[in-house]
Amino acid sequence: MKRFLFSENPVLTYFDKQFEQENIRRERQRAGVLLIFFSISFLSYALFAKTVYQLNYLNGHENVPQIIFLYLAFMTFYELTVWISMKYLLKVMSKMPLVAKFGNASLEITLLTLVMYFASQEYNHPILIVLSPLVYIYFIFIILSTLRLSFAVSLWTGLLAGVEYFFLSNHLIESGTIVSEHDIYTKQMFSYLLKTFSLVFGGLSAGYVAMQIRKSIQLSIERMETQEHIVEMFGQQVSPEVVQVMLEQNGILKAKHQKVSIMFLDIRNFTVYADKHTAEEVMNYQNVFFEVVANTVNEYKGIVNQFLGDGCMVTFGAPIPLENPSENAVKAGLSIIEKISKMNELGTIPNTGVGIGIHTGDAVVGNIGTDSRQQYNITGNVVIQAARIEQLNKKYQSQLLISQEVMDEISAIPIDTVQVGSVKLKGMENEMFLWKLA
Repeated sequence: MKRFLFSENPVLTYFDKQFEQENIRRERQRAGVLLIFFSISFLSYALFAKTVYQLNYLNGHENVPQIIFLYLAFMTFYELTVWISMKYLLKVMSKMPLVAKFGNASLEITLLTLVMYFASQEYNHPILIVLSPLVYIYFIFIILSTLRLSFAVSLWTGLLAGVEYFFLSNHLIESGTIVSEHDIYTKQMFSYLLKTFSLVFGGLSAGYVAMQIRKSIQLSIERMETQEHIVEMFGQQVSPEVVQVMLEQNGILKAKHQKVSIMFLDIRNFTVYADKHTAEEVMNYQNVFFEVVANTVNEYKGIVNQFLGDGCMVTFGAPIPLENPSENAVKAGLSIIEKISKMNELGTIPNTGVGIGIHTGDAVVGNIGTDSRQQYNITGNVVIQAARIEQLNKKYQSQLLISQEVMDEISAIPIDTVQVGSVKLKGMENEMFLWKLA
């Protein structure tokens, strides 16, 4: 599974930090469940033992309730300590070593086995202790081991429980000939072998579940990591549809040649407005204006690459290829002009005019920068030419100019389209044929 989506530098990544936090949260959750279980068992057993003592049901087995009582009390205190420790680890962002999980599982399983052994010595038929409800605590440990997100730890929990249960049963089993149904459980190992197998298989199953939970968490965190990188490179003006496609590509944006349509948009007379209004008024104006632009661009599957104060640069066809980027760019441009015109009529914004230039061509697209800081970049003459086309709107008193390359690819020519003709662009050797759409 790819851990470093944008960098090969083996440092502690966002994924590592988030997964370790989730790991500790699950460990704390597990300790919390066991804390509740042992607390309730401790209180319930205390009441039960008191009743048994009063009714004199023990008949020489007075030490058994004491052993179990001490065990439940110790486990309550122990799980409380683990629960508090996990809370501390979350605060200090520390990593929980895998060996600590193995040690914790070993202590819990072995302590239960020892308790069963010592309790068994109080009975005439010690083997009966492995038929008591205490055995079910093994299964509780195994089930909750899934929260440790480790196949190895869950398998170890089940395997250790099975092995200890087998040796304890084998040590306590009675010898002799089976003469009654009772002897099947006191003198024959077959039923205990089946339980041993159940414990080991339970550990194996828990390990499988833990592995699936781990994979699910990994995928979720990696998806979040990729999405954060996408937002870092493109800002928050990325449509959910584009984000979804890029997530499916793991956010890997290698440099390549790609056909794109570039749009440059400029707010007319913005400098004059900015000089006559407060900074807060200017910012509010920009926010309202660019919200319309960004939403429209997203609608037509484009991406706002840069906000330029009084304008912006928009790309159609990269990083996600489009069947007809020119068509999308023209529709977006016309839609922006229409929406701004309506806002002017309603007085939502100060009277605003725009200039838009669109050109289609080949560009080099991909990530540039260092391992720690990367930005998505569009490079090529198509970018420069689109910027030059936009600047000509003032000369031709237009709102939307496009190149012949764009005109050749749109399916429907707007009614108000006017031929501008061949124009010499600043800094370009060859002339370019332009069209005025608005």
